[in-house]
Amino acid sequence: MTKINLVYQQKISKEVIKSVCEKLNLVYEVKILTEELKEKPPSQAFNKIRMQYNSNRLLKFFSIRFKVEGDDRVMILIDEDAYVPGLNFVFGEAMSYWGGIVYLARLKHPTYELYIDRIAKEIVHELGHSYGLSHCKNPRCVMKFSNSIYDTDYKTMFYCESCRGILEAKGLGYILKSY
Repeated sequence: MTKINLVYQQKISKEVIKSVCEKLNLVYEVKILTEELKEKPPSQAFNKIRMQYNSNRLLKFFSIRFKVEGDDRVMILIDEDAYVPGLNFVFGEAMSYWGGIVYLARLKHPTYELYIDRIAKEIVHELGHSYGLSHCKNPRCVMKFSNSIYDTDYKTMFYCESCRGILEAKGLGYILKSY
């Protein structure tokens, strides 16, 4: 069975991780593993002027440390703020055939359920990229690019028919729950 390994910083509560896993189980027919991140993000990835992490550097760093096989994926959850060159911030970033990183700093909300929804949507979005999906024009599809947190709140945590079709055409339909 395909596995998704959620690797999370110690400062992220186990309750949050459990709630996120429950949401992911609504989308994927996979085994979800959890693991506490044993190391801190490297200081050389931190931009002191911007007070943010360079996501490209973190992705490279973690992709060397966590290996995957086949359709398995790794998702790193970090309670930090990050950017990629050319953008002020990112909610996450993915690497094809590996997985990705989701940054929780800008996803926070006083309503617990909304916070969990945001994290789950970003994980599903980055996993979609890791499986070869591009951004979608459907504003309700989880693969729609989020210019702001309001875009994330508006979209659902599910792939639209078109994006599901692309995953199925790639032979990845078996990882998706029917809905």
